[in-house]
Amino acid sequence: MFDVPLLHVHKDLGATLGEFAGWQVPMNYGSVIDEHKLVRSSVGLFDISHMGRILVQGKDSPQFLDKLIAKNIMKLKPGKAIMPTAMLNEHGGFIDDVTVYMMDQTNYLIVCNAINREKVIKWMRMHSNNFNVNINDITFDTVMFAVQGPKALEFMSKYVTNAEKLGIGDFVLNVNMFGVEIFMLSGSGWTGEKGYEIIVKKEVAEKLYKSLINEGLNPVGIIARDTLRLEAGFLLYGSDIDEHITPLEARYWVFTLKKSDYIGKQALEKQLKEGVSKVRIGLVIKDRSPIPRHGSKVLISDVEVGYVTSGGYSPILEKNIAMAYMKPTHALIGGSVDVEIRGKTFEAKIVDFPFVRGSLFQ
Repeated sequence: MFDVPLLHVHKDLGATLGEFAGWQVPMNYGSVIDEHKLVRSSVGLFDISHMGRILVQGKDSPQFLDKLIAKNIMKLKPGKAIMPTAMLNEHGGFIDDVTVYMMDQTNYLIVCNAINREKVIKWMRMHSNNFNVNINDITFDTVMFAVQGPKALEFMSKYVTNAEKLGIGDFVLNVNMFGVEIFMLSGSGWTGEKGYEIIVKKEVAEKLYKSLINEGLNPVGIIARDTLRLEAGFLLYGSDIDEHITPLEARYWVFTLKKSDYIGKQALEKQLKEGVSKVRIGLVIKDRSPIPRHGSKVLISDVEVGYVTSGGYSPILEKNIAMAYMKPTHALIGGSVDVEIRGKTFEAKIVDFPFVRGSLFQ
């Protein structure tokens, strides 16, 4: 198991530590609900250094990535990113959902899920034989933070010129903040709130992180990050998507069919013609219940019609919520189903995403 580089700083801040995707990370700093509500109402600071960061460099980088990525790399411009998109296998399943940043015509950065870092690198190297590219893992040389919440812009504008110009998918390189050179500052919103992601070299990360804390940001742990993304209707790899789930089934529009070819495209075209056997929907449990967990059955009149992939408590709705896959014939928005949790059934309403409309959706 790896430690995030600033683990000692998180310990000093009183974090409860735990394991996530093979990394020891700060789970929370006292109250998950308070941290969650802070990000929904104001702004919070996450250490997301567990995520993979991979440089793709070389004269064939655009052509190479265009073969692997399900959106059109050729339309990218320097300072722009595709977020999110995906690497798919030949059957249209997810190798991973990723973000692709174009620094220039021969230099790209891929940010991937921690659980898939080694797999993504192996996948790229396996398909790189006919391309002039270098693939370098910089995960352990860098640190990554996220500043998230409706007041993120107000905070960042105090310290970064033109921060307001960084919308989702925009980024700048080599920005100075608190005397620290930031490798990349990008607009992002994986919590459902507007915000920023920061990548810096490991040796200056502690100075930047402590400066952000000293200027008033409160740290937020990985558990609240998960409850926030669930309210926003965003998917977690390994729970909601994997190599056996396609973007069509997930209703995750991270691909285009308007490019000549990429790995997985033919499978998606075939599935579009034939239809899907399951589709992702949201569930809001109507009454008090235990939290629905991965694998909980979704029933209509005692007939199993689906299964839960992610579940949790929504501090904003004050209800338990879940993502599930259901038969398309039964996935009727506004309808009711039963969810089996710990041997008992609880009524739930079928809803679309997001469960909660944060600042990113406004």
